[in-house]
Amino acid sequence: MLAAACGHAAPAAPEPPKSVQLNAPGAPVDVEAALVPGYVVVVDFWAESCGACTVVGGMLAVQVAQEPRVLIRKIDVGDGDTPVARAYQIGALPHFQVYDRRGRLRYDLVGNDCVKAAEIAKSLLAEP
Repeated sequence: MLAAACGHAAPAAPEPPKSVQLNAPGAPVDVEAALVPGYVVVVDFWAESCGACTVVGGMLAVQVAQEPRVLIRKIDVGDGDTPVARAYQIGALPHFQVYDRRGRLRYDLVGNDCVKAAEIAKSLLAEP
């Protein structure tokens, strides 16, 4: 406040990183802790053994690259029955969850539906 009173603008908060890997393969993670208020967040559940995950995740990254208010948080579910896969009921890959700017889960996309994630994220940005 003092800086603003002297005519100097307060420094802007740094932008959060666009895309972040949240865990080691299969390790538990708290998705809600990774959400950023005011941003649409696409959580990309993936595994190294999933070729489609790499393709669809890459498409998402390109499609939202110019959308500063859309973030990607990647969770490696590992192979098979892992703690993180059980916690988020991930039975098929690719699997995206899309959270709105208020941190509410709005879409749970599996398989081919994941290609719609960028369009959905952009539509959530337009909501009041």
